[in-house]
Amino acid sequence: MMTLAFVALFGWAIYAGIAHLFTSRPPKKPGSVKLRYKFDARQNRALALAHPIAQARDMAAYANPKARALTPQQAQVLRASLLHILGLRANIDDNAIRAALPDVLRRHWFRIDLDRLRLDDDPRAAMAFASARVAFAVRSATLLGWIDPALQWEVLYQNAQRASDCFGSWQEFGAALARGRQQWIAGARADSLGVAFDEAKLAQWLGTRSHPWRRMPWHGPVLFEAPATP
Repeated sequence: MMTLAFVALFGWAIYAGIAHLFTSRPPKKPGSVKLRYKFDARQNRALALAHPIAQARDMAAYANPKARALTPQQAQVLRASLLHILGLRANIDDNAIRAALPDVLRRHWFRIDLDRLRLDDDPRAAMAFASARVAFAVRSATLLGWIDPALQWEVLYQNAQRASDCFGSWQEFGAALARGRQQWIAGARADSLGVAFDEAKLAQWLGTRSHPWRRMPWHGPVLFEAPATP
């Protein structure tokens, strides 16, 4: 009886292992979740500046308000890097972040990543890099509940208008962004959120019809207009 029971148990284990091989799915590679931009056209343009970063992190909620919120794992990975970019202490709690961040963004969003430039940095490359990181950081801060959507769009529109005024196309912006990240890393500055790409990869993106940078027009209505002064 013990022998029959052992044989039966051994056979079941083999069957279960074989079944697992045929039914289990391999883990998805980073960047395999396609981002679908579902906001209005102006909002999509403002968000798409950071598309390479959000795509590499599989953040579907970055571009789609109906997508699932960030996972606890995504939130944990983002937290320290976002606080560093935004100039807040690493040990600050969420309540203190929500109290401090709105004023920080209103006063200093345009200085993020631009107040640590080196004398030999290419300023246009630095501007593209800063524009992408601001877009990603502000959208991520909203998804984490640190700022409200109204302030999010206020800053994102200003950031996108700045990029629109500085560059003439997605190709020009993307090329500057690739150079900006390269020079940032070369200067011993960390970019734990970003993703490396070059001119060849950029050409591949712009040659793919489904890529947001191919589908979205660079030129369009004004993204942000300063309030009229009395």
